[in-house]
Amino acid sequence: MNASRHPRARAAFVLGLFVGPPAVALFVLAACIGASASGWGYAVGGVVLSLGLLTKPWRTRGGLTRAGLGLLVAVAAVRLVGAEGPRVRTGLLPSPGTRYLNRLVDERDGTLLAAHVLWRTRRVPASDAARFIPALESAFDRLAREEGLVATPAISTWLGRQSPEAFDTVVITPETPSPDTAVVMLHGYAGNFTVYCWQLARAARAISARTVCPSVGPRGDWWSADGARTLERTLVWLRDQGIRRVYLAGLSNGAVGAHVLGGRPLPAGIELRGLVLISGAEARAPAPRAPVLLVQGTRDTMMPTRIMRDVATRLGRRATWFEVDSGHFAFLDHPEACEQAIAAWLLAQEDEPPRERTSR
Repeated sequence: MNASRHPRARAAFVLGLFVGPPAVALFVLAACIGASASGWGYAVGGVVLSLGLLTKPWRTRGGLTRAGLGLLVAVAAVRLVGAEGPRVRTGLLPSPGTRYLNRLVDERDGTLLAAHVLWRTRRVPASDAARFIPALESAFDRLAREEGLVATPAISTWLGRQSPEAFDTVVITPETPSPDTAVVMLHGYAGNFTVYCWQLARAARAISARTVCPSVGPRGDWWSADGARTLERTLVWLRDQGIRRVYLAGLSNGAVGAHVLGGRPLPAGIELRGLVLISGAEARAPAPRAPVLLVQGTRDTMMPTRIMRDVATRLGRRATWFEVDSGHFAFLDHPEACEQAIAAWLLAQEDEPPRERTSR
């Protein structure tokens, strides 16, 4: 009996030597970043599994191995089934589909890990360093309380799977949605994150608009040919859903893209009601015909506030300016003020008939 188990025991021990270090590293990272419940589940499951593989007594090894593997499978199963709510859905466009990989990992864990790396390597602007990580933690706490488990397009984005033929899109629908109005948000550098889409959706509730956030890639280069085609196919899909009135929003690089693309012809049947540019704009973009809201941090060094003010000045009465005492991540660390400003502006646009909205 022992002889028959010896080769398997040796193989299990060798496997444990490979699994152990990453499992311990994952556990330490979970403690350092304040991981989500599923993040802790993966971390603990990995440690228990590696202990089982490295333990010599067969009965103990078998029990620990099954417990660790069972926990890993259970966490993955809960996320696969539960990370898709009635209001927040992540799927593929323009053809229907779902990438289940996007449900396996909580967006909080990967984002906070990246944030800690950026902060420790001093890649976060000095104007944002003090509030960056606490603001992210607070945003994910609010998202979890309100929506529970959600999927994230960031995983597929960093795996290079976004294209105009198949791109992940977050769609957030209010309880009583408008039949013909949507807010489309273009993400910034580093990819599409559900937490930002959800935050904008909180403002879009003011006009009962559904919020749609497509993905273009890690660079957020919406002004590229792929970015333009992705937006066009998003708008055509919305038109097929009965949407006729669209507000185009963008964050950072996404705001630059929205500014550029907002001045180009849109698909027939789509009326552009306005632009919401958050922490970004293109100084050389043609002036759009629609009204524009510019949301900016006064201490932004990544998208200098003077450039944003120059854009607002050039747009004249068509522009509405809103700023908070923050850096580039104003939308993140002043969520309530920014949400209220966007909501009030959206309501003001809805109160104006299209023929009267030539200037603001």
